[in-house]
Amino acid sequence: MTSTAAATVPATGSVTEDGSGTRAPVRVPFPRRISTDFRPAHERHLAWPKSFGFLSSQEEETHHLKGQFPLIAAMFYPNATGAELDLGVDQQSWYFLFDDALDEQWGLSPERVRHLVGLVKEGIGGEASPLPLAGAFADMRRRSCRDMPEDWIRRSAAHWSSYLDHHVHEAHSRHTGTPMPLSTYLRVRRHTIGVAPVIDLAERLSSCVLPDHLYALPHLSIMREMTKTFIICDNDIVSLDKDAALGERNNLVLCLEREYGISRPAAVEKALRRQEEALELFTGAHRALLAATATSLLDPGERDLLRRYCTEALQTTLRGAYDWHHASTRYRARAGADRHDTTAFPGPTQSRSMRHA
Repeated sequence: MTSTAAATVPATGSVTEDGSGTRAPVRVPFPRRISTDFRPAHERHLAWPKSFGFLSSQEEETHHLKGQFPLIAAMFYPNATGAELDLGVDQQSWYFLFDDALDEQWGLSPERVRHLVGLVKEGIGGEASPLPLAGAFADMRRRSCRDMPEDWIRRSAAHWSSYLDHHVHEAHSRHTGTPMPLSTYLRVRRHTIGVAPVIDLAERLSSCVLPDHLYALPHLSIMREMTKTFIICDNDIVSLDKDAALGERNNLVLCLEREYGISRPAAVEKALRRQEEALELFTGAHRALLAATATSLLDPGERDLLRRYCTEALQTTLRGAYDWHHASTRYRARAGADRHDTTAFPGPTQSRSMRHA
């Protein structure tokens, strides 16, 4: 059963709460959507992390609830209900638990991060180490791969490996206290933002799994990369005040400020232009893909599959991240904010995944 409903999401406002942004956020032309199973998913979502020993105190449970993981999953996967939506929620919960681990004992050195990443990566193939975080990942991975074709399993394994490995790069930057140059930041961030695994799961949850020969189409590659760019820009703009307050230096706006020697408002404006350009390239590639496939040798089933992938995996990921970013209060800088309140779709200031998320 698949179903969608209009999302109840506050209208977006200024770029920053204190009005330092130069103009309103970029407007996304795709409709807001949310799974009709959102509220039941919210009621049951704590059971999964608790089954691995997480959230053992009321404080930890309250902290986890702040992430609003059922909301972002319901936006990413508006067609999913029941156990399938639960899988999406669990993925978002795991992102948070992983980032939390990096914020605490595992993130004290690049060597510890590398060790944690190695333990978690065992779960890509379905093996689970005794570490609860790795066991939770392995469980999520096994459920994700169930009844999926080899093309998808291989691609998604590569995406998870890249996501995990690039956190070691970020750990080196944090450990040395040296901010990344803009080019390095963008190269690393496109992996640690965590978008690729979200799109992969959308293929499963919206029944639009592509074979390799369709997945590799150039227009789709452009659309996936522009989805990442758009979300990086959006995440880093809305989390700017909080990142700056916490001393986080690896943020796109701050990188642009250093790279070009410009003011903070000018850097925000430049980031917004990048975001707009990414959206223009995304929609342009989509139009070109539809035009090309209309005259290609693809059969009607393949054309329909491509259309669904664009609308039910790529557009929902871009729009879902955008709506979650601008609905969440977790990006608002405030006095006394702790490190754990810096989560972002799924962009924390420490591990910088699209975190909660």
